[in-house]
Amino acid sequence: MNILEVRNLSVSFDSKAILKDISFSLESGQFLAIVGPNGAGKSTLVKTILKDNRHYSGTIIRGSTVKHIGYVAQQNNDQNYFPATALEVVKSGLTSLNPFPFLNRKDKNRLDAVIEDLELAPLLNKSYFNLSGGQKRAVLIARAFLCGEQFLILDEPTAGLDLSSTERLYECIHNLNAKYKTTICMISHDLKKIVDEADSILCLEHEVKFSGSSDDFKKSSIFHGLLEHSV
Repeated sequence: MNILEVRNLSVSFDSKAILKDISFSLESGQFLAIVGPNGAGKSTLVKTILKDNRHYSGTIIRGSTVKHIGYVAQQNNDQNYFPATALEVVKSGLTSLNPFPFLNRKDKNRLDAVIEDLELAPLLNKSYFNLSGGQKRAVLIARAFLCGEQFLILDEPTAGLDLSSTERLYECIHNLNAKYKTTICMISHDLKKIVDEADSILCLEHEVKFSGSSDDFKKSSIFHGLLEHSV
């Protein structure tokens, strides 16, 4: 079952083509990595799927069961202080859908489950502002999951993290993908890592340069060319 289908999507700003005739689909439970050089249109694609950008041509079809998409942006304004605990930030994923302050039993069970799955219990009463970068990202992924359990879009969630934090975050993502069959769509510049983590790759440079399995991408000249330019 397709969670998302994009057909002939094109985006232009000030007569400059950012995306040209992009087509791909996402199946339930798929882990897709979107890769490509800087300025290739990756974030524009994500924002268009999320309807943050409505200036496009083409078709975007969400699966009939997808009511909400969970999203973690690349820039989270972590430098700004706000007086909230990690638990309050996670819970806001539910209150964004339900404005009532009290959680029903189903929502409480979902909250408890994601806290356990992502091993967030030691962080819950700590100030979100004082968490490490990796801890903040894990909290934001939990929040996004509660908002859109079926489909998560992550824009460079491991950017700026050390190796240990990166490994921990990938573990969080894989736990959600494996246990809940959550569809993952993730932008990444870490080519060497993401080809071993995701099951499929969409490579963009304003248009589709590659779309297929991670194993096939690793064998392609496009992958090796990107690696050479990233050194």
